Amino acid sequence: MTQKLYYENLYAKEFDAQIISINENSNGNIEITLDKTLFYPSGGGQPCDLGFIDNLEVIDVHEDIQNNENIIHVLKNSHDNIFSQNQIVHGVINWDRRFEFMQQHLGEHIFAGCLYNLHKLHTARMRIEGDNISLDIDTHVDWDLMYESEALANEFIWQNLPVEILYPDLDEIKKFARKLPPENATLPIRIVKIEGVDYVPCCGLHVKSTGEVGLIKVTSIENHKGGTRIYLKCGRTAYRWLQSLHNEIRKVESELVCGDSNILEKIIILKNQIHDAKIEKENIISHFLEPLSENLKLNAEYFNNTKIITHVLKNSSQDEVKHLFRLLTDNDLDCVALIAGENSQGIFLTFGCNRNNKNIDVRAAFKHAISVLNGKGGGSAFCSQGWGKNSNEIQNTLFDAKNILKNTLK
Repeated sequence: MTQKLYYENLYAKEFDAQIISINENSNGNIEITLDKTLFYPSGGGQPCDLGFIDNLEVIDVHEDIQNNENIIHVLKNSHDNIFSQNQIVHGVINWDRRFEFMQQHLGEHIFAGCLYNLHKLHTARMRIEGDNISLDIDTHVDWDLMYESEALANEFIWQNLPVEILYPDLDEIKKFARKLPPENATLPIRIVKIEGVDYVPCCGLHVKSTGEVGLIKVTSIENHKGGTRIYLKCGRTAYRWLQSLHNEIRKVESELVCGDSNILEKIIILKNQIHDAKIEKENIISHFLEPLSENLKLNAEYFNNTKIITHVLKNSSQDEVKHLFRLLTDNDLDCVALIAGENSQGIFLTFGCNRNNKNIDVRAAFKHAISVLNGKGGGSAFCSQGWGKNSNEIQNTLFDAKNILKNTLK
């Protein structure tokens, strides 16, 4: 049995222990079991500790599947460090990593406790992944509820409440626990208690008081399997996130020449200006392309009662090609357009017809053309689009595509 020093002294960073077993796994890494350890194994949604044992890097820590009372330390393979049975070794955990996980884990308890106490919302799953905590609850929630729970959670942090570790009987657990242990759980059951905040079974590690969490911030929420997944940041990770966010805000302020109090006002003004500019651009494009579209329709080739138009629009943007396509097809049920736009970036193809015409399928013609241009794209029977490489044979490519289309119209 490995003595779990991480439960006895949460804030210890180094220890000495004796090796009780050594193995080499399939990846060539050394696995050792010690008579005692400060390295917390993965479990309860909390990642394992990392660090060093006799200067050899610890890359994973987990419970022995044969006997979960033993902790296996996976060490990065090195021929410079050979261990032996009963050898005394020195372990050092990555304290910054450990401390942040303890902040995050207790922060999750506080927030989950607030969700339950305020709204009887149950946390179905919790996971710490790097700087993020995610919680899954079985119902949909909105930001107002999140802000309310977040505000109460931070109030509990600022009260600097103590964290108690208890091993009560089952009757007490059933009476007070926010979440009951599994039915097959046996005593003793480890309970993490924060008076007035949370009382829950947990095998993880936590800072000793709520004040050490520092700050809880909900960063996002999303629909997930009929419920909601909530993302949190706590402690140092919350500070780093807010610092990064503030740096971005400062850059935005500089670009917009404004202060943080009127960023939104400036963005709305810019958004309206962009909208007006797009309308003006559309009008300008229409002014120049409408005569062209009328001329193309007048000179279109008729085949089986269908107008077939092929055209290469020189020095044109993707928007201009799409606009010409709409002018040709939006109000003409019997027109099919094979349009290519050329510019320094390549050739943009738009093949299609009016979406209400169910007798035309341009996909075969488009597939041929885009492959000749070594490009990529796709779409539906009535509209396929994509980019290809510049080619001196674009006219021939459209000609061949037109013939393929004709075969589909016979």
